[in-house]
Amino acid sequence: MRLSIAFWLVALGAILRAQQAPDKQEINRMMEAIRAAVRMDDWTEASRIAIRLNATLLEWRTKTQASPSLEMQHLEMLAGKDSISRNPLLPRMTKAAFAAGDWARAERYANEALEAARHGVFWWTGDAIHQGNIVLGRLAMRRSDLEQARRFLLAAGKTPGSSSLASLGPNMALAKDLLDRGESAAVLEYLKESGEFWHADRGKLAEWTALIRAGLKPDFGANLTY
Repeated sequence: MRLSIAFWLVALGAILRAQQAPDKQEINRMMEAIRAAVRMDDWTEASRIAIRLNATLLEWRTKTQASPSLEMQHLEMLAGKDSISRNPLLPRMTKAAFAAGDWARAERYANEALEAARHGVFWWTGDAIHQGNIVLGRLAMRRSDLEQARRFLLAAGKTPGSSSLASLGPNMALAKDLLDRGESAAVLEYLKESGEFWHADRGKLAEWTALIRAGLKPDFGANLTY
């Protein structure tokens, strides 16, 4: 583990010099924190920060790079089998597998994410609950099982939240699928639940709620793919 972290820091430095990563100062601060932990021989702390840093970079990479299949393969390689490195990546693995059309993998990773979330509240727990239920609900829609899809939508809204959910808001893909099938009551309940964790909605929840109550279909924008 020590050698892999040291090698990873060197590689990451090269990436930052060669590309325009988001919030470069914050990433550099996290790298310095990893180096400080290494100097103190605190490899547990170094590994913990490295996992969070990797998740930040993966979010940026997903927005700038190619196919969901390649993204899924990259995530699987990074996740490995150890729960410490694997669990934080499960929400992204779940989404990538669904986007790639690999329904079996998507279902497996979604269930794995929900199972991992039962063992404590960590920084990734809220995303695991949210994305796991969203993907299971969308798989239920593929089977035309509206009852199951509604159940998963409401379960996704009961997430404890996360930093990303607080800023970006809920994934609305399943909600849109259900709204297209006339399931406005479930979607309105989901929007109400989302107000518990989306602290930067800028009035969107109220706007979407008003439009749905008026019998209209909102444009959910980027929240369909988040």
